[in-house]
Amino acid sequence: MGNYHFIDVLVNLVLAIIMFGLGLSLTFHDFKRIFINPRAIITSLTIQIIFIPLLAFGIAMVSGLSPEAKVGIVLVSACASGASSNLITHLVRGNVALAISMTTFNSLITLVTLPFIVSVSLFFFLGKESHIALPVGETIFQIVLVTLVPAMLGVYLRRVNTRFAQIMERPLKFILPVLLGLVFTIKIFSDESQGGSGITFAEGMAIFPFVLLLNILAMLAGYYISKLMKLDFRNQYTVAIEVGLHNTALALLVAGTILQSPEMEKPALVYALFTFFSAFIFIYAIKGKRIFDAMPEKRAGKRRAMLKFRIKKGKIPQHERRNNHSRNFSN
Repeated sequence: MGNYHFIDVLVNLVLAIIMFGLGLSLTFHDFKRIFINPRAIITSLTIQIIFIPLLAFGIAMVSGLSPEAKVGIVLVSACASGASSNLITHLVRGNVALAISMTTFNSLITLVTLPFIVSVSLFFFLGKESHIALPVGETIFQIVLVTLVPAMLGVYLRRVNTRFAQIMERPLKFILPVLLGLVFTIKIFSDESQGGSGITFAEGMAIFPFVLLLNILAMLAGYYISKLMKLDFRNQYTVAIEVGLHNTALALLVAGTILQSPEMEKPALVYALFTFFSAFIFIYAIKGKRIFDAMPEKRAGKRRAMLKFRIKKGKIPQHERRNNHSRNFSN
């Protein structure tokens, strides 16, 4: 299972808790809708698997960084999204079911695509012919235990105890980001012997402009290609987040454990420092001050559902039902 430090175990535990919290906000029907109309997930996976690595190659070529750092940039782009992007999607009221589905499917596809993309970048930038392979068992184990099982447990708990899930939703919106920020701060600034990064400020500043450019261009590509494919606005910015933020833990595993190159780890470490914040700035730019609000069509849907519930329970007098019905359904 690799050389795991306490910090690595802590990161995975926090990510699992985050996925459980996200699951509390979902129902099984949310996932069913994704597969009834699969255009959104097909679009997002195509962008992530083909377009983003090509974009990273272009940025790496003009960066002027060391060949190892260039490979590190491409490596980041080849990784799937993760719990961090799923959490951001939840906080800005995106399509969390789509986000989790993207993370799961892309993580599995990565077992094939990531070794190929990284092998090509090693040959292109370092002149090395290298055939790497991800540890399939460990990768699937992490996908299942850190992503799928906690999320599905949350969905199931919401189904059997909706009231509890609704009560927990508000505090978790504050608790989960704090947990994530805390654990990644420990990861980045801890000593290497404890599982930390050991990166210097000068090294970080040299890499920062290029991984920032990758992040911004990836989010723009996700947003505008989704718009071109006529996805609804909520799915457009969900795709932008999920293709713009990558699983840096996987990049660190490949660079540090498989390729044994601390230099290739550094782009992923720098990338992890700011993408949480850049994603919020990007969503603010396209969504405005209502960044944490549900979209109008989702709010209207909730009003309709509540109206039907109140009518069914006899909480709305008969003479008021017609006016309320027409007003809510006109939104």
